[in-house]
Amino acid sequence: MRTPVLETQRLFLRRPTRSDIGTVFARLKAGEKHVATAPLAGERALEQVVAIVCHWDLCGLGLFAAVPKGCDEPIGLAGPWKATGWEQPELGFLFLDTADADSLAPEALRRAHHFAERVVGWSEIVSHIEPGDRRATALVRGTGAIADPFADGPTDALTFRHPARPAAWRPAA
Repeated sequence: MRTPVLETQRLFLRRPTRSDIGTVFARLKAGEKHVATAPLAGERALEQVVAIVCHWDLCGLGLFAAVPKGCDEPIGLAGPWKATGWEQPELGFLFLDTADADSLAPEALRRAHHFAERVVGWSEIVSHIEPGDRRATALVRGTGAIADPFADGPTDALTFRHPARPAAWRPAA
């Protein structure tokens, strides 16, 4: 299967390379701030390296490296994945705290959601956010996700549901 490369007005989303993973996780290991879904928040992000890398090979999809056009370094990761033992597929993300992350992260997340829905065929997509993580909550709400206090999910996370888009909907270019 050929791995897709997604595009927005300012980003490419592609399967992470060894260099991408090395860059992101070296910066995390150095203690850089980041905004992420619950399984990728804080120290847990470093524990998920193998899952992130292998998800593409095992499932044919996974988190994309979000790379600004004209740049080689990713600002983070975003995409569809299904964490082991979790009921529903998740739109996961991890964005480094860069100068333009607040404007590029929603763009990457919207495009990844479109891919999960239109290409992968997922209709029920959630994101799990650590309680008290205001930036991650604002990011998912800014892309249209709605809090679902009744969802089956990790007990130590808030679940946000990404509503299905009408068939004619396309992400902003």
